[in-house]
Amino acid sequence: MTNRRRYAFVIVFMIWGLNAFAQQSLFDEANNLLQESQYSQAIQLYKSIAEDGHHSGALWLNMGYAYSRIDSLGMAKYYLMKAERYPETKPLAAEALEVVNNRFSRRSAVLPPLPWDSFFLALSDRPGLRGLVFIAFIFLYAGAAFVIASWFRYDLRKFFRHGGYAFLGIAAVFFLFSIVVNYQDNRFGTAVMVHRQGQVFQYPRLESAVITTAYEGYTMRVDFRQSSDHLEWKYVRLENGMYGWIREEPLRIL
Repeated sequence: MTNRRRYAFVIVFMIWGLNAFAQQSLFDEANNLLQESQYSQAIQLYKSIAEDGHHSGALWLNMGYAYSRIDSLGMAKYYLMKAERYPETKPLAAEALEVVNNRFSRRSAVLPPLPWDSFFLALSDRPGLRGLVFIAFIFLYAGAAFVIASWFRYDLRKFFRHGGYAFLGIAAVFFLFSIVVNYQDNRFGTAVMVHRQGQVFQYPRLESAVITTAYEGYTMRVDFRQSSDHLEWKYVRLENGMYGWIREEPLRIL
């Protein structure tokens, strides 16, 4: 490494370290404001940290708690659901979510998801897309190894060949699962209603018939592909199974 490159690396590292230190200082300051019940001021500092790209489960958890203390329950639910996606804050976020959900004056009827949807949602959560691809490659390599071994072990040719084909078949299944999970992750998302209420329309225009009303705290599944051609509108499926169009403004998408 030349001296110029070495100095450039040191400068970049120092800038990164100073930025991380500054963000930690802001986070500590926001936490102090939170403990002093200055919730709005704490939220502003947390937002500035998030806007700089420093995201963590602890950040979302504290924002959720702060919003719950100023009775902005929709925003509290949104940030707690984000915190629930981090292993280190998932238990606390789930516990706080239960408390927040019990505080909503209106709660939507919830239809159980279809078994197919539940299965792929579970796969998306764990092991996730990367995990599925990794498992698929493990079986792919194992299958290839068994097939190659069958070329040299004539006495065990049938065993290695059948085992190799079995592993390759399992690899194909996991690759298929990863394709479906990737498709669903890119097409669908989860949104939380953060305003007091919002109307769900049959079509993406205000003159359309109103299907139902979504209230603060309602969660819904957003179809990004259906919504792509309609600015400021989202096509959603409510927890009670109803479909319709809702303005984007009162939603926060995870």
